[in-house]
Amino acid sequence: MTDKLLQMIDALGGISNITDATHCMTRLRLKISDQSLASEETLKAIKGVQGVVFAQGQIQIIIGVDVETWHKALQVIMNDSGTVATNDEDKAKDKNDGKLFQNVMRIVAGIFGPVVPAIAGAGMLMGLLSGLIATNVISETSDTVYFFRSISVAVFFFLPMLVSFSAAKMFRVNEYIALAVAAAMLSPQLADKAAALKAVSDAAELTVLGVVPIELMNYGGAIVPAILAVWLLSKVTPLVDSIVPTVAKPVFTPLLAFAVTATATLSVVGPLGMWLSNGAGWVVSALLEISPTLTGFVFGLTRPITIVFGIHHSMTPISLNNFALYGKDLLMPIMCLGNLAIAGATLAIWYKQRKTVSKEQSSITAGSGVTAILGITEPALFGVLTKYTKAMFTASLAAGVFGAISVTLDTHLTSYILSSVFSLPAYLSAGTQNFIQALLGVCGVFVLSFVLTTLFVKLDEE
Repeated sequence: MTDKLLQMIDALGGISNITDATHCMTRLRLKISDQSLASEETLKAIKGVQGVVFAQGQIQIIIGVDVETWHKALQVIMNDSGTVATNDEDKAKDKNDGKLFQNVMRIVAGIFGPVVPAIAGAGMLMGLLSGLIATNVISETSDTVYFFRSISVAVFFFLPMLVSFSAAKMFRVNEYIALAVAAAMLSPQLADKAAALKAVSDAAELTVLGVVPIELMNYGGAIVPAILAVWLLSKVTPLVDSIVPTVAKPVFTPLLAFAVTATATLSVVGPLGMWLSNGAGWVVSALLEISPTLTGFVFGLTRPITIVFGIHHSMTPISLNNFALYGKDLLMPIMCLGNLAIAGATLAIWYKQRKTVSKEQSSITAGSGVTAILGITEPALFGVLTKYTKAMFTASLAAGVFGAISVTLDTHLTSYILSSVFSLPAYLSAGTQNFIQALLGVCGVFVLSFVLTTLFVKLDEE
């Protein structure tokens, strides 16, 4: 492990060239000072590295399920060497370096990548409960269901705290003050006050210091307000720190940073974030109303490509917002369809390879296809489909076709889950018909992708 990590660092131009390191479920996402010093071919040759992508102003190194181990080891080396970019000059460089879209996608991926396992675990638990209830294995009124549903719902209610902690790492601000601001947004006292005010009038507002209006809102599960709050904290903290005398910094810097940020968040930033969240939900809803079939086709068609470029996490906040606004989401089923399409194309390549390549190579291809069925698609994409571009296209086309069918039939989820065949019981929460549609969809997209790839991809033409 250490040898492979040192090889990777050398291939990136040395530890001093790495200015930031985050990770999602399968990728190391690295920010480096000089990309010309990085060798893509050397990186790809390292055992354990499944692929390399230069995107979003980052170098993304696909590791797979061991990515957290690699990240922790890299963080130790970076911390020991003192090369992590933490000063204001580095922050300014990060802010101005690269295109706006790249930076936004990098931030979104950096924030949601580490959070996904927690919300996926809670979502899977909710889906499993729904499946057990729908099949009469367990009673909905039982204490067991009440307990597990309660702890699952809690994860989504306190999602602003998870997001704020992750965002604090991206914006390089104190994670615990960020958590404190998120906790203020979820204050039980303010929620009780809002309920009391709404009982006697339509408005739920407070006035702080006689001039600052505070609109009391429910921020449970709110993502965008939490991210904006941490961004604001990253601006307020250095400003406060610059005016507080050195001797008073340990007490007054966190005091003022928290008080100012929490007040500004609950007064302006939070309501603005809720407006933006609702606006994004309305846009997606409008697209679905204009043409659900076309919307499903486009989302399905582009699913494999978004994974290749590492921007697939941009769908996570949209889906979570849909759950909050409408209680369901039509896009997450398309993500699962995309993964099964990738699996179908990969196993079709294996079917063609099995008599023409070495047993070891065909076994790697088969393993990548199986892994894609389980929800981890990077080995299939970077190890197989990027080498056979027609297969990438057939997988995308199959995902587009069944994405259109899925949305047209209103196949949906009521909680966040991993895009895997193991997640299918979660569809039972919306009824047996919904589950049958999801089951037929994943089987159909796999078969279509497999057949198209078998028919139109010739290995010797790639």
